Amino acid sequence: MNKAKKLLVLGVDAALPDLIRKFSNEGALPNISKLMGDGFFSRVISTFPPLTAAAWGALVTGAGPGTCGIPSLMVRLPGEELDDWHTSFDKRFLLAETLWESEGQVGRKSALVNWPVTWPVANNDGIQIASSLNPPFRYFYMPLWDIAGSSVYSSAKLRCNQTQGRAVKTKLQPAAGWKNLPQQSPPPLEFALEVPPALAKGVNYNAVFTGDNDEYNTVHICRGKDISKTVAKLKQGQWSDWIFEKFIDVKGNERNGRFRIYLPELSKDAKNFKVFTSSINTLDNYCVPADIQTDLEKVAGPYVEVDDPWAYMDGWVELDDYMVQLQQLVDWWTEATRFALKSDGIDSTYSWIGTVDHLQHVIYGGIDPKSSHYDPDKANYWMDYLRRSYQQIDQGIGKILEDVDLEETLIVVVSDHGFSTLESSPYLKKFLHDVGLIAYDIDKNGTMNIDWSKTKCFPLEPCHAHIFVNLKGRDPQGIVEPEDYEKVQEEIIDKLMSWIDPETGERVVDLAIPKRLAGQLGVFEFDGFDRVGDVLFAVNRGIWIVHLYISPQSNIPMVVNELSPIQRCLNRLSCPKISQEFMLPCPMNLRCMLQLFLVDQVYKLGLTNYLSI
Repeated sequence: MNKAKKLLVLGVDAALPDLIRKFSNEGALPNISKLMGDGFFSRVISTFPPLTAAAWGALVTGAGPGTCGIPSLMVRLPGEELDDWHTSFDKRFLLAETLWESEGQVGRKSALVNWPVTWPVANNDGIQIASSLNPPFRYFYMPLWDIAGSSVYSSAKLRCNQTQGRAVKTKLQPAAGWKNLPQQSPPPLEFALEVPPALAKGVNYNAVFTGDNDEYNTVHICRGKDISKTVAKLKQGQWSDWIFEKFIDVKGNERNGRFRIYLPELSKDAKNFKVFTSSINTLDNYCVPADIQTDLEKVAGPYVEVDDPWAYMDGWVELDDYMVQLQQLVDWWTEATRFALKSDGIDSTYSWIGTVDHLQHVIYGGIDPKSSHYDPDKANYWMDYLRRSYQQIDQGIGKILEDVDLEETLIVVVSDHGFSTLESSPYLKKFLHDVGLIAYDIDKNGTMNIDWSKTKCFPLEPCHAHIFVNLKGRDPQGIVEPEDYEKVQEEIIDKLMSWIDPETGERVVDLAIPKRLAGQLGVFEFDGFDRVGDVLFAVNRGIWIVHLYISPQSNIPMVVNELSPIQRCLNRLSCPKISQEFMLPCPMNLRCMLQLFLVDQVYKLGLTNYLSI
């Protein structure tokens, strides 16, 4: 083909090369298969650590964590307390220049669709539609655009992961004082609900179950006790239309929001029921320029920031219900991407979708023979759901490509990291406390109080890859003398390498090295190196080190973690290749020689029609 004029980058979070190849060979991914057949398909090593923010930051800059300043899911800035952190998805912490910034230097305009590490929204050289995985980081389900998380009212006590108070056990009462309520058999039963019941101040509704022939089959959600003011009338398995209301968020601000109600369960005698409300999605502006949002929502519908795996894992909804939510997100992503492609003057479009990642976090262990939860009799069952998730993406890509001139567009389908089964979740800070490296106590409110005068080191949240020495003269509460710096590094490494998981009997940490050797992991000493820990470590495959103690709550046995950093692979975008293709200024701070090597191989093979690496 002639030299490409346009660029389309489709970021599919955690898309696994092996599953793509498997499903492609089965004929389940016709659109991705065409790109693979016409172009170049490869797997390479991700960043260290191979976590979402660090990987996506490297993908669009060509700069690794030691250069672009995104060391993990979190960032701690030099001079801050060792337990301070900021979310890495805030683009203001990204030190390296992105591809779209480079494009802007030569007059090319780009569109960003829900792309990670791009908050706050402000794309001066084109358009931007939202941004994924935003601050405040979702440790406890507090995303940027959503006003509050989902909730459920039910006849039974249900688990509630993330923000507590969202699962409400409800006792039905005989309906009394209602207007326009028809006289039916069985007698109507009522309960009150608030949407949402936690995190934000919401709207009070009254609900009533009705039926016929002595069987309950319908719920009416009403403003007040008046059937004529019904906002949702549902039978089992039905979703409401979008409901628009005003809310008060956690900061006390009045917000306009929208949500939907779903009835996953209603027994004939109403002794067993669940009424599920989705997360409260914002009606605020999430686009630049702001005036495109109305036209966008006409074709793509409301922006839903995240799907809701917790609702499935906590038993609020069934897996098929969750698949419906994933499809809704894929549909929005598809139409939002098409909207961006059709926008005036856009040369390049970068569009991200996270549904595959989210489903794999829930069920991947079901297909992994190495998992203790693996059951060969059910492996095909779980594999079918994963296949359906990849097919959702493939169908979306097919629709997107209808608006693409394949003769003049370079198409990149790219992922960021791989996956493995989660077997155990040891607590790093407790381990460091037990071996004398951290001193703390836990008060009656569950708050950790650190004694910095006895603390030699502290991990970067969320405790995945970096540990900082509490160095005197550098850190605010420093106690380690500079002449003892390397000695303490070695002490930390020795302790990490001797850590045995009592649940598995295996070593917790595969690798631990001092900062001076970080280049062995592709973390090089450039602009962002002062954000890198003094000790870098990689955990054993199947272990997820947690930042706080979490009691096991879910009966879904397939909750998973990404792969060990040493073993993980992905489909990786080549920033230098794109710069070369479009004759762009090479992004500042480009350091990724591995990518440059791969680009050379691509050109030697003459595979320049499609780039799908």
